[in-house]
Amino acid sequence: MTDASFKDPSYHMRLLVDRVPTMLAYWDRDLKCRFANRAYETWFGVNPDHLLGTSIQDLLGPELFAKNEPYMRKALAGDRQVFERVVPGPGGVQRPALAEYIPDVVDGEVRGFLVQVTNLTELKETQAALKLEAQLRARIEADAVRLKALLQERTEMLDVLAHEVRQPLNNASAALQVARASLRSSADEFASEQVVRAQEVLGEVLSSIDNTLSVAELLAGPDPIHREDTDIETLIAVAIADMPAVDQGRIHVRRDTATRTALMDMGLMRLALRNLLSNALKFSPKETSVDLRVLDTDEPPALVIEVVDRGAGISEDFVSRMFTRGAREADGGDVHGLGLGLYIVERVMSLHDGSVRLANTGVGGTTMRLTIPQTDASDAPAPGSDRHQR
Repeated sequence: MTDASFKDPSYHMRLLVDRVPTMLAYWDRDLKCRFANRAYETWFGVNPDHLLGTSIQDLLGPELFAKNEPYMRKALAGDRQVFERVVPGPGGVQRPALAEYIPDVVDGEVRGFLVQVTNLTELKETQAALKLEAQLRARIEADAVRLKALLQERTEMLDVLAHEVRQPLNNASAALQVARASLRSSADEFASEQVVRAQEVLGEVLSSIDNTLSVAELLAGPDPIHREDTDIETLIAVAIADMPAVDQGRIHVRRDTATRTALMDMGLMRLALRNLLSNALKFSPKETSVDLRVLDTDEPPALVIEVVDRGAGISEDFVSRMFTRGAREADGGDVHGLGLGLYIVERVMSLHDGSVRLANTGVGGTTMRLTIPQTDASDAPAPGSDRHQR
């Protein structure tokens, strides 16, 4: 190629029209080809140089020509035409395309029309993918609505079941309390001990029911918790009151902070503390106490609650899975349960963006530590601030 040809504008014009993937052509009033770019070779497998002077009907074939001819006649009448068409190509390929016929009008006379045909394959595939995605999204949203309704129905049924089971058990517990008092007055120690044991069994059953229902609620409730300024003394009092009457006196509370209130979900935190106290009482010898310590930290601002038992410590094997649902000590002796207690504690603390961890364990006992952060999106005051010194 000489420098002169490179400087020729027609060289660049031809280069441009031959490199674009869109079909470009000119057809005169007799529907004879006067120009075609290289894209015709890709679309129809025809050398564009051989198209010059040929009929558009020979290129398209009778079937496709019959479909397009009305648009050609309108273009030759001076009306610009835009329409979609599937264009067959070599090897049976079918290309969805957007065709445009642009009349060539000179001095009010139409001499022919320009043709521009753009491949819509990728666009159609994208549209189909988006349509499928929209259908899948609609199906997922519909399934989510149905699932929410089922979860609501399950929750309502569990509440009914809980009431139907709890009420008779509470009545039985009250009756046993009366029986125990009567037996004590008659000095029947053996029968009194049996009543105490029956009360303990009822307490374990009620605790298992509460934990099972709590797990169901925690797993089904994706909504964020609502934290409120809660009186710490009240939290501790109700958690201790949840313990068997014979064990409540074994719990010793020690406060290492003057903080009186803290941000938390009272119901959930009561559930977590109840499970830690229950475990501590179960795994400590009957004649020993369980400590409940309350303190706070400034960096980061948090309320800390520790529960300390006097048990034999936690095995190394259990430590790695202690917060897993269903996990229980392999040699727990006569301590029974569903393995839900620590799992519930971990879930409650996670919902509070806090933590539960094993502070220490050994022959002298085990310390479990709850850390409840006291900052949120509203930048609430931390423990120890003026707001909490009430």
